[in-house]
Amino acid sequence: MRRDISPSIAPSEWRWVIIFSGLLVAITLLPYAWAFASNSPSDYWVFMGILVNPKDEASYLAKINEGAQGSWLFTLPYTAENQTGAAINEFYLLLGHIARLTGLSSLLMFHISRLVTGFVMYLSFYYLGSVIWPRLRPRRLFFSLLAVGSGLGWLYLVLFGRVAAPATISTSTDFVVPESIPFYSTFTNPHFPLAIALIALLAAYFVTAFRPGFEDQPGFANGGLTVAALTIALAIVQPQGLVPIAAGLCVYVVVLAIHERRIPWREINWVTLVILPASPFFVYYFALTLENPAIRIWNAQNNTPSPPIINYLFGFGLLLIVAIPGIIRAIRHFERDGDQFMVVWLIVNALALYAPTNIQRRFAIGLIIPVVYFAVRALEDYWFHRIKVPWRDAALVALYVFIVPSNILALSIPLFAVFQPSAGIKAQSLLYRPEAEAVQWLAANGSAGDVVLAPANVSVWMPAYSDLRVVSGHDYETLNYVEKQAAVDAWYKTGQNCQELLATNSVRYVVSQYSPPPTILDAASSSSADSTNTTITANNTNNACIQTLGEPVKSLDGVDIYAIP
Repeated sequence: MRRDISPSIAPSEWRWVIIFSGLLVAITLLPYAWAFASNSPSDYWVFMGILVNPKDEASYLAKINEGAQGSWLFTLPYTAENQTGAAINEFYLLLGHIARLTGLSSLLMFHISRLVTGFVMYLSFYYLGSVIWPRLRPRRLFFSLLAVGSGLGWLYLVLFGRVAAPATISTSTDFVVPESIPFYSTFTNPHFPLAIALIALLAAYFVTAFRPGFEDQPGFANGGLTVAALTIALAIVQPQGLVPIAAGLCVYVVVLAIHERRIPWREINWVTLVILPASPFFVYYFALTLENPAIRIWNAQNNTPSPPIINYLFGFGLLLIVAIPGIIRAIRHFERDGDQFMVVWLIVNALALYAPTNIQRRFAIGLIIPVVYFAVRALEDYWFHRIKVPWRDAALVALYVFIVPSNILALSIPLFAVFQPSAGIKAQSLLYRPEAEAVQWLAANGSAGDVVLAPANVSVWMPAYSDLRVVSGHDYETLNYVEKQAAVDAWYKTGQNCQELLATNSVRYVVSQYSPPPTILDAASSSSADSTNTTITANNTNNACIQTLGEPVKSLDGVDIYAIP
């Protein structure tokens, strides 16, 4: 029996989804509009264009810059060593090529693509919901819960007090694992929402392919080619996101074989369209970690472990609680129409969060899709039958009231760095103005590939806004970061190994350490931004290494730049 794999979606439905999705991505612009509007020329500091995880997002700007220089092979921009390019991070390199052709800056390209991929993600949610449910109400429930839903991180804050840095993850994951929450991912970067969209579309095809009555073998006309294309795109954009759903598909065919006591050849053929196209990419990525020294060290340093389970429970919060009856029913009845695949995917994905790898937290991407699927199934098949009709609307409103606040806080909390500049400078979303001007001057006067020795905050933003490299600037993308950063700190603070560090890293420029005077420190500690500029003098006379560099080639009101012959 041949069955159309495309769902029936009325034009009025698409209009509603497009308008709602457009509003959601537009909302993520509001904090940035406020931050840029607050970026006054009279301030002692400059907002650098990123609110969430500035160091990581700055590294994506650096990748866009590398693509804008014409490269299709990625090299680590936060380290001085010569490297062999690798075909990874191609999505950001592609954005760089687009930026070069359109004349857009890396920052503008980043934010435009963030909005576009977020919009695509929301459309993919409705498409998946329409594949699963023929009726309008569950479609809209599925879409809206995915689109605006988050966890109980706000309650976690009330109970335990604060949002921790992502490195420690001592808070609910809906605040520190943005890839786990669709709306938060749209606020963070472009590749998270794009990866979630690809996962949702893959799920849509497999829900149909595994449905009773659909007996087609995969082919060009019924989605087989699309499945392979989506797999390849996901393997390029976010390979970690492919692992849980691919593993879930493999486990599903095994479970199906045991449950039905047959070899499910048709289902195996469909799953093969994920495994075979993905295999060359993962073989290549594995080979890189063995044969490319820079990528091997980068991979070893790229540690993103999962937090305790309680943090994930708060992170998915009420959505997970509502989903429990649907999960129990799916396990008990194990029906082919969506439940089998979704429950296997949910279990495998949850286990992957604690698999013995150094990227556990990355497997949280897409996990919310089966959670919300079972939440909607539970609402339709369980909760609505136990809540009296007059109270159903009120119960739904209460549900949204509880699942939206974390997203509101996720947008609002980063603005604290703008309201309180001392916090913004510490978080690296702001630079003191002379430091930002040093980045601009070097971007305009340095040559591509020149290595810059700079303090930590400046080094974060140098590759993001120029085609220059730094000695040390990123926990993952600086080779042997701990040792390298310790050497840089010693160079500035104690004057140790002055010439050795410069020679070893082929340094072309040195940026002096900025020492803001008390007036600026007082202004940064205050939320007021109405102070006036004063002339600032550099405070580097006691640095033995700086004294060996001669006269600066540029002085910027407290920051000196030196050229090394």
